[in-house]
Amino acid sequence: MRIILHIGNYKTGTSALQNFLFINRQRLERYGIYYGNTCKVANNHAGLALSILKEALEEYNILDLCSDLKDLEEDPSAIALKIRFIAEARNADTIIISHEGFFADLLQVSTGLNSNFTRKDISNVNEYICKKLKELFPEAEIVCYLRRQDLYIESMYMEYCKVPWRVWEFPVKFEEFNKKQKLCLNYFNEYLRWKRYFDKKVSFKVYEKESFLNKDIIYDFLCYCTKLKVDDICQFEQIKISERNISLSRDALEHKLLNKINEPLLNYLYKVYSEQYPDTKRYGFMQQSERTILLEKYKESNNKLFGERNFDYEQQNIEIYPKLSNDKIKKIEQWVKQKT
Repeated sequence: MRIILHIGNYKTGTSALQNFLFINRQRLERYGIYYGNTCKVANNHAGLALSILKEALEEYNILDLCSDLKDLEEDPSAIALKIRFIAEARNADTIIISHEGFFADLLQVSTGLNSNFTRKDISNVNEYICKKLKELFPEAEIVCYLRRQDLYIESMYMEYCKVPWRVWEFPVKFEEFNKKQKLCLNYFNEYLRWKRYFDKKVSFKVYEKESFLNKDIIYDFLCYCTKLKVDDICQFEQIKISERNISLSRDALEHKLLNKINEPLLNYLYKVYSEQYPDTKRYGFMQQSERTILLEKYKESNNKLFGERNFDYEQQNIEIYPKLSNDKIKKIEQWVKQKT
């Protein structure tokens, strides 16, 4: 049995890929590919990821960092056995398992921005996750996509503002987020960790849409990892825009920050507004000097990991969002009022 572990990372098209795999799971089985699940979150393997995280937190006596997991009853070994059993019963020769948190930042996202954990805790948890996955799926092949560090931080901030990692938190300004975040940005170090457990079966890829097959992660992943061809994938059901993880527009984000909003209905409406009125250009949060310093800090690590297949460092000049105008404030407020 061939097992492909898609380990992330966050903000690399994972929602689109997972939704595509889920809605086409029956079609995939005709090609001998099983993408099923046994947990409540049907379109990805969050149950497996969180059950392993719980074990790790228990192992290091820090489960209080994420009290939500205390009542989690799923056992990772039982989940893995069930996935294998169903795949074999359906005559699959390939299993795809996907969750973006496997790579490195599951602890940060699961415990929140203000959680009091250390870099040692992060390293211990990441080590445990690698070790456990190797125990459960010793034959697995690891596939991971990574976004350039500055763009990753900004994308994670946008995601955090859309739905904060803890339900009681209000979104904060980027400067505060960046000061508090403990994201794993030395990708080469994390690669070495995965390589230590899975040896040569580890593939880390640059997340840049222009370089993807068909300029789409779905095609890039499936054609790289399976026997599927572009023509095969074109025959599958394609996902709707609402099934992709759409980022908030900067207008919607700034309006949300202005009003300190974190309420389920309004969170949803901001997402809908962003789909209807997306940004016409990408706006950054970092000043150019900050971006340059950050990229220089990780350039050696990136060079070791990717060599010639490296990130594009030339396109660093990303415009800063000017300001939310009074006209835009009125437009958003009128739109929200109509929807509620």
